[in-house]
Amino acid sequence: MQRCEITGKGIAFGNQISHSHRVTGRVWKPNLQSTKIVINGNLVKVKVCTKTLKSLKGANETEVMQILKANSNTLSERLRKILSK
Repeated sequence: MQRCEITGKGIAFGNQISHSHRVTGRVWKPNLQSTKIVINGNLVKVKVCTKTLKSLKGANETEVMQILKANSNTLSERLRKILSK
């Protein structure tokens, strides 16, 4: 399933309504991009949404750690294991 590894943003569900007001289900998927970030001196490949990627762009290692700590309750299990090392 598509999910941002930092913010936890995932698939959103809703209805598409036509001009004649016929209702069908539809899905909005997050715009995920693969990127590499430095955590505790190690290069880690993660999938993040573009909004998160924009905040990570140009950030040094301490700023990345602050972003990860701010989103500690939504981090993926893989990132939690890497941070606990």
